Amino acid sequence: METVERDSMTVTSPEQVVTLVLSIFCGVLGVFLLTHKGVRMMKGGLLYRISVGLAAIGIVLSLNAGTKLFGLDPSIADVFLIVALVVLFYIGYSAWLSAHHLHEQA
Repeated sequence: METVERDSMTVTSPEQVVTLVLSIFCGVLGVFLLTHKGVRMMKGGLLYRISVGLAAIGIVLSLNAGTKLFGLDPSIADVFLIVALVVLFYIGYSAWLSAHHLHEQA
């Protein structure tokens, strides 16, 4: 008997494509804000930190969505999510520290 092998093509859902496109737009928006003159003048301020976070999270989430879309190993996508959480924690913590530091100075 002859066995027939099928190509294991992954089915992409529209949600995965939308997630990839929106996360790319999120990263592009963050990078655009970082290059804006007004945001660069406030280096170290809250808007600057939010822009850095938006760019980093957009890039990491687009990598996550891309690995899921192209059917790579799911553990790779999980690593990208862990990186996103670490970046969010760092940005939130540094913003909290700077706000707390400014409150003490006032």
